Amino acid sequence: TAVFNDTNNNGIAEAGETITYTFTVKNTGNVTITDITINDPLVAVTGGPISLAPNASDSTTFTAVYTIKQSDVDAGKITNSATATGKDPNNTTVTVTSDDPLTPAPGDSTVIDLPQSGKLDLKKTAVFNDTNNNGIAEAGETITYSFTVKNTGNVTITGITINDPLVAVTGGPISLAPNASDSTTFTAVYTIKQSDVDAGKITNSATATGTNPSGTPVTATSDDPLTPAPGDSTVIDLPQSGKLDLKKTAVFNDTNNNGIAEAGETITYSFTVKNTGSVTITGITISDPLVAVTGGPINLAPNASDSTTFTAVYTIKQSDVDAGKITNSATATGKDPNNTTVTVTSDDPLTPAPGDSTVIDLPQSGKLDLKKTAVFNDTNNNGIAEAGETITYS
Repeated sequence: TAVFNDTNNNGIAEAGETITYTFTVKNTGNVTITDITINDPLVAVTGGPISLAPNASDSTTFTAVYTIKQSDVDAGKITNSATATGKDPNNTTVTVTSDDPLTPAPGDSTVIDLPQSGKLDLKKTAVFNDTNNNGIAEAGETITYSFTVKNTGNVTITGITINDPLVAVTGGPISLAPNASDSTTFTAVYTIKQSDVDAGKITNSATATGTNPSGTPVTATSDDPLTPAPGDSTVIDLPQSGKLDLKKTAVFNDTNNNGIAEAGETITYSFTVKNTGSVTITGITISDPLVAVTGGPINLAPNASDSTTFTAVYTIKQSDVDAGKITNSATATGKDPNNTTVTVTSDDPLTPAPGDSTVIDLPQSGKLDLKKTAVFNDTNNNGIAEAGETITYS
């Protein structure tokens, strides 16, 4: 008979644990058998030799302890027989092959089942590769995924591969003995999409699959080792930047082509708005305290710009002409994917200073016209001018 000794009481057999074999030998003949020994091809049997009278038996003298090998655990059982040998009074050898008393079949080998557990553990980590080192994630940059797969069961797992619905994993298949792990074979590189940047993160899990010695598939879903929750998806945060740039230009419309600005003439304002961040900006509008801006709202992907949607026409006042110029700024406002407001004040692209107001000069002309008339006052109405009479000038 065989008893499995679960040394660490974890309910599974592991290489290095033991099996204790016990032997009961009985004289079923009618003569005394002497010099009885037991031989077992699997293990060294201690005890004996002994002698047994007819019908006598012994169940304490012979024992053996076998140290389990990994190949035994992978097989899931150990099947083995022993042989008892002695001498009858005529010095004739008497021998018998052992029987398993726990089974009904006579003369069968002793079988000890070894509890198996086919288990894998998969860790998945992610690293963002900031190609241009600007501190934000952009479409076209990459994430490198690393995988550590470990055999946490008690049987060898073969044909281990890793599948990831997000990205093609290279490497493998591999085999792992119990407690063995591999962190170098499997890798994957994912190219970031704009939708990923807009989301601000990528959440994903992979699956490791192998086969236990019985041909049964063994699978494990990946865990993020950087978080305390077991079995959670791997999350990589993508640094975002919601930014807009607004250029505002002005053109004076000299309606009568006289080269000077006059009240009632107009200025046409044009606006170019550009997304200079890493995320899509939606619902972009432009407001201007000087004039009503038409057009929009619009959406802009990163690096996209629009110079046609927004326009405004301002009617010049006399106070503007007297001032000789109009100085003004506009504001563009939108929302990033987190619904956070993104705003920017306009810049005049015709000047080198960044973020300065748009200035339009109004051509002036300071001119006077003077008319002078004279009337002779013929005081005595004699029709001739005389000293002392007057002339009135206007």
